[in-house]
Amino acid sequence: MSRKHLITAGIIAAALVLAVLLCAYTVAEDEFVVITSFGRPGAIRETPGLYIKWPTPFSMVNRMDRKLQSYETPMIEYLTGDKKNLLIKSFVFWRIEKPLVFFQAVHDTASAQQKMDDVVCSLVASTLGDHQINQLISTEEENLAMDRIITEIETGARDRIRQYGIAIEYVGFSRLALPDDNTRSVYRRMIAERSTIANEYRAKGRQQATQIRAEADRQRSDILAVANRDAEIIRGQADAEAAETYGNAYSENPEFFRFLRTLETEKKIMGDQTTVIMSMDSELFEPIQGTGK
Repeated sequence: MSRKHLITAGIIAAALVLAVLLCAYTVAEDEFVVITSFGRPGAIRETPGLYIKWPTPFSMVNRMDRKLQSYETPMIEYLTGDKKNLLIKSFVFWRIEKPLVFFQAVHDTASAQQKMDDVVCSLVASTLGDHQINQLISTEEENLAMDRIITEIETGARDRIRQYGIAIEYVGFSRLALPDDNTRSVYRRMIAERSTIANEYRAKGRQQATQIRAEADRQRSDILAVANRDAEIIRGQADAEAAETYGNAYSENPEFFRFLRTLETEKKIMGDQTTVIMSMDSELFEPIQGTGK
């Protein structure tokens, strides 16, 4: 092959490569492609593969992400239905549902996020205006209505954003805070609520303590009454047995019994330093004399 033929073949091969580069394009699994001709949208490619188009600049490839995407709004101050200020940062999970509508309405991701910011923030503001702050922040679980509020915002956002070819999967709050003035006010209210509950518990505790003490006093009185009754019975039985013993002893030996009683009496009234003056014929003097009557 002559040199002229080689040069011609090289030129043709280069032209073919350039044509492929200018006319062929691929579509990946995680993207949509919209082909435009002089700015006007034409073919929509949603299936992955290799495709042919008119060369640039007659046809342009516009790629859009088909994966689930997220967006987070700035921290914005809102007003609740009970006139309390609240700082909220919202987030949105979204995806492109209709590529052609999306391309014609917002064209790119940055513009789509701006639309979502406008829609979501306006819905958050209007929805919070219908609810009180204790439905978002409260120590009482029964007061909270966060799920209902999120559902209202999410439903409204889906309806409004659908016209841009966007499907919203979920809306939520990533951060919720109070301005400094509101924080102090909420803390004071929470402290007052906790104090009220604590006082109720203290009152119930004092009432129960009074009841417990009254019951304990009643049981103590019952126990003492039974114990005193049993003691009196035992004491009476002992006195009866003692009287019987004394009676038996007296009947068996009256003189010896009288002698022992006299000694017991002397033991009770006399000590080591006791001086007793008595008559010689006193019965107390008989044990000392060693004589009896």
